[in-house]
Amino acid sequence: MSIQNTIALLEWYRPRNVAAVRTPSGIVFMGARNLKPNEKKTLLEIPQSELDAAIRWQK
Repeated sequence: MSIQNTIALLEWYRPRNVAAVRTPSGIVFMGARNLKPNEKKTLLEIPQSELDAAIRWQK
């Protein structure tokens, strides 16, 4: 998955109160309980490096 696709997914789920948050242990998703199981699985499959790059790019 490309960084642009990762950003698009993060933006897609933002209205449903889902956000990627950088923590000392890595990037986690807050509000993931608002997602369906298959949507959550899709987000969790994104590598940490791509999530980190997408978060840095959004700033």
